[in-house]
Amino acid sequence: MEKSELASRFNPQVADALREYTRSSPFAGQLGIEIVSSSPGRLTCQLIVEERHHSGVGAVHGGVIVSLIDHAMSLAVYPLVEIGKWVATLEFKVSYLEAVREGTMVAEAEVLSLKKRVGTVRVEVKNGDALAATAIGTVYIREKPS
Repeated sequence: MEKSELASRFNPQVADALREYTRSSPFAGQLGIEIVSSSPGRLTCQLIVEERHHSGVGAVHGGVIVSLIDHAMSLAVYPLVEIGKWVATLEFKVSYLEAVREGTMVAEAEVLSLKKRVGTVRVEVKNGDALAATAIGTVYIREKPS
């Protein structure tokens, strides 16, 4: 998407509210996900790896990584849509590239396309200098369910 279009749609108040939403969210907050930054069409969040995130083989469980990806993917879109709309992940494909055992995972999401009802978002997850996972997915934008 063109940067000027993203900038014209970006609501900084929504972006700011997502920080507290993430902190107090029953799931994202429980995992320890934090928003680092948000700008038009981009969002960065992080998760400090703890032993509770590990699978039985001493590396971070893939479910933790995809949860970080899913959170970053949808929250990158919220500041770009009308207040009151609901953004839900339809699907995404993830490639695990490097095992994560410690440190901080940083997910960087970028909105590639945003239409009235559907958006496409790419996410890269890094652990230090290592690219741990990549994902691309589709989100659905709709009226908030009652």
